[in-house]
Amino acid sequence: APEEESKVPSICLIEKEARREAKEGATSEEMAKRLPPGLETPDYSIVARRPGKKGAYEVRKYKAYSTCTVPMKKPRPSDASKTDAKISNPQLSGASSFGALAGYLFGKNSDSTAMKMTTPVLTVGDGDDQTMSFVMPSDYWDVGGIEDRAPQPLEGSGVRLERDMGGYRAAVMFGGYASKAEVKRRKSQLIAGLENDKDYDIVDEAPIGLAQYNDPFTPPWKRRNEVFVTVVPCNE
Repeated sequence: APEEESKVPSICLIEKEARREAKEGATSEEMAKRLPPGLETPDYSIVARRPGKKGAYEVRKYKAYSTCTVPMKKPRPSDASKTDAKISNPQLSGASSFGALAGYLFGKNSDSTAMKMTTPVLTVGDGDDQTMSFVMPSDYWDVGGIEDRAPQPLEGSGVRLERDMGGYRAAVMFGGYASKAEVKRRKSQLIAGLENDKDYDIVDEAPIGLAQYNDPFTPPWKRRNEVFVTVVPCNE
């Protein structure tokens, strides 16, 4: 009984912090601590921060990096076991796309080479054009990395390798789970903020993306998610 009582204050603090974050949002410093240790992530610098009671956002300048990408709306091949990793919860949204990318990254590729997991998992666009991407290890971020050195996807896997040239992105960070309702709310928040931003404009027809940094077992109060969109300085 004494041990249970000693845990009550910490549980209350966690609940209080979760409620505060849901209402106000976590700070950039708090979110930075939620990056999974030991995993590579695209390199960026923060060029502007936009505070706001209804949700802040920041503008970043990214260096180039590479991804492996798969379309989310196309059905997986009937012999997907040859190219895809087995997923423990295949009924979850995006599970088959995740399995295709995990299969490639963890050895079902032209070289049978297993690569290191990275973060975040990126989901970009809507409808038939929606894609899911894993960030490639930094060994393949330079010019020629995905063409000359990276293992190639197996035929029929649907996976393609791409080099993202980086540039300016505006992003809203949030904790908890990235439910459809919460992602929709955060997208609206980001767009509303940028409509009044005098320094940065959304690139025409740029899709809004979702970045999820943590594995499914990470508790909500330790999770980091982002919605983001490509922007350009108004003076360029």
